[in-house]
Amino acid sequence: MGDNQSIINGMCRQCGCNTTQAAADARVLGFADEFADGTYTCCQVVQWADEQWLAWSNAAEQDGQALEQATLPLEISEPSPEAEVVLLRLKKQRER
Repeated sequence: MGDNQSIINGMCRQCGCNTTQAAADARVLGFADEFADGTYTCCQVVQWADEQWLAWSNAAEQDGQALEQATLPLEISEPSPEAEVVLLRLKKQRER
């Protein structure tokens, strides 16, 4: 949080975010260290996170996907026909 920002009960008076959410957004955006050391303020991080979310949702809409489908992890979403199954042989190590 910047010097000119005041935090009351964990909420920023300028942007309205809570410190926990701002830290989580910073981690997702790859700015966790910079946020922690004060290089970026919570207001900046929250704005960037909102911009990323808007871009993501617009891209999903342009692709014709429902937003709920676009935000599923890759492991849950429908497999593509080109996907191939990879099997690995695991060898159990003997006890000595």
